[in-house]
Amino acid sequence: MVRLSNRATARIAGLLLSVLFTTLLLIFPLPVVAAPVITEYDLPTTGVAAGLRGITAGPDGNLWFAAQDSNRIGRITTAGVVTQFTVPTAGSQPLAITSGSDGNLWFTEESGNKIGRITPTGTFTEFGLPTANSLPGRITTGADGNVWFTEQTNNKIGRITPAGVITEFTRKA
Repeated sequence: MVRLSNRATARIAGLLLSVLFTTLLLIFPLPVVAAPVITEYDLPTTGVAAGLRGITAGPDGNLWFAAQDSNRIGRITTAGVVTQFTVPTAGSQPLAITSGSDGNLWFTEESGNKIGRITPTGTFTEFGLPTANSLPGRITTGADGNVWFTEQTNNKIGRITPAGVITEFTRKA
């Protein structure tokens, strides 16, 4: 019987593992993953930067975004066709946007102190908040079908129903 040193044993074990791993790769090859492709699209703005903030997938299969500085809600198709809609309240600064359970897009109007709704065809409805100067910020659709949003300056969470009924909840200290 031949006795091998620890070093020789380790080398043989390493060689066997290498052969085993190579054999497994031949039997079960790793999938080839293509490098991601990033496509950028220019927005048709004139005279002012768009100030892009929020983006969400819409019920119509397009992507919708809030352009805070240009006071617009935009729609971009996956082919890159951009359509922009000016928010009715001048200087309202749309900040965040979400797709609602009612098939519309809902967004916060930070300086307008409103929650806005836009249909996929571009029709706006705006809902004023009960508390002045709330600075509505982030927005999301809840599991209950309502839209929920933050009020940055008064520590409240707001809820708006698809019918436009707003309820504010004060954070307890």
